[in-house]
Order: sequence, then C-alpha cells, then structure tokens
Amino acid sequence: MSEQKKTFWGKERIIILVIIIALTIGAWVYTALSSGSGDMAGMSMDMTGATDPSMDAMMADRLASAAYAPTMPPFSMFVPMWIIMCIGMMLPTAVPMIFAFHTISTRRREQGFGSSPTAMFVIGYVLLWALFGVVCWLAGEGIILLIGDLFTSWTHTLIGVAAIFLLAGVYQLSPLKNACMRGCQHPLTFVLHNWKAGGAGALLTGMKHGLECIGCCWALMIVLFPLGMMNLFWMGLFTLIMFFEKNAKFGTLLSKIVGWLLIVAGAILCIMGIVLLAV
Repeated sequence: MSEQKKTFWGKERIIILVIIIALTIGAWVYTALSSGSGDMAGMSMDMTGATDPSMDAMMADRLASAAYAPTMPPFSMFVPMWIIMCIGMMLPTAVPMIFAFHTISTRRREQGFGSSPTAMFVIGYVLLWALFGVVCWLAGEGIILLIGDLFTSWTHTLIGVAAIFLLAGVYQLSPLKNACMRGCQHPLTFVLHNWKAGGAGALLTGMKHGLECIGCCWALMIVLFPLGMMNLFWMGLFTLIMFFEKNAKFGTLLSKIVGWLLIVAGAILCIMGIVLLAV
C-alpha cells in the first residue's frame, strides 16, 4: 500500500499539485483584493461627493439605477476577471483529470508514442473557459441591448433573476448535463479516448475537456452573475458543488439536488415578482 502511495505521489505529480494550488490561491487572493479595492473606490467617491452636492446627487442616481437596471462590465474588465475566477474555481475541480492526463501521457511517452506536456493540457482547458467568458459577455451585452429597456423596476430584475435560476435548475436535471458530467467523472476513460501526442495534441485534448466541463458547469456559472461574480462566499460554495459533482460518487445526486433547489428558488422569486407587479 505504501509503495502504491509512493508511486501515485511521484515527484512530477507533487510539482503539478503545488503549481495548481499556487495558481488557485493566487486567483482567490487577487479576487479578494479586487473586491476590497472596489469597496475602497466606492468610499472615495462618497467622500468626494460630500464636498460636491452635484456629484453626490449623480452618485445617488447611479446607485438607484443599478438597483434594477442590469449592466455588463467593460470587456477589458470582464474577461480578465473571468479568467482569474475560472482559474480559482475550475482548475481545482480538474485536478483528477489533470493527474489522469499526466499518467497516460507518461506511459505513452515511455512506450514511444511521443510527449504530451501536461502544461499544454491545462492551458487548453483554461483557454476554453476564457472563450466561454467572451461568449457570456457577448450574450449579456446582446440581451441588455435587446430587452434592457424592459427592466424599468427592481421587480423586473427579480423576474429576470428567477428566469436564470429556473434555466440553470432545469439544465441541472437534463440528459445533456448528465452526459457531460459522466465524461468529467471518468478521467482515465476520457484521456484514453482523446489522448493525442505532442504539445498541440495536449492543447487540443485540454480544450476538448474544457468544452465538456463547460457543458457540465455552465449553468452554475451563470447563476453567479446575479449572485455576484466576485462574491467570495458564492464562489466558494459553487466551487465545492462543482468539485463534488465531477469527482464524488454522489456527484449525480448532488447535481439533481442543486437543480431542484434552483428551480424552487426560481419559482419563489418569479411568484414574488408577479405579485409585486400586480400590486
């Protein structure tokens, strides 16, 4: 048993794990500091407004508008933060898959099939999540452009949030979610079926896993938009949910439970919105 553990925790695996932990901690620390700096920025504007009544009134109008009018951050701000958030949230959930890729790649290299760098696999994985972030930003901008004028009160935004919850909940229960999750839950099978030699091959394999992982987790990620993309509590909770969905024996059951919770929450918010509109 000790020999098996020694083989499993070889030098290369320890290095890979240390790098992943360092990247994850760095992403979370950066996110925490960015959230804090945003609070400080708001404080400085309030202090400026105290000496300028017109600035104070303008800030009050902006805060009132933000309470019900959905907006998207600028592309140059959103995409880098999305990438950092995905490194902090998604990279830890992919550790078993990264280990599986490294194991198969090492064996194939020893058999003379060529080298497939694990780093390229990870880059491909993160690249797909970055591209998904671009798609999210474009979709958000498009939705706001098309129906943003319909959000004329906080109640309308409440119904919009309810729709996101319901969409995510239904997807959690869907066959497509199950199919994507099965691929994530069986790392060795995935790597054996998709392994390609060389750096380009490793990159493509990482991108394919990224695509499958997006299929598994995209619904939970979009729920973070109304909850707060930089809210550390929700980020931490959803990271744990996605990790156990992909890597625990009870992952499928957890997915169903989360799906029903989202549907119930979405239904409650929808009913509340409809009642408030009727009043």
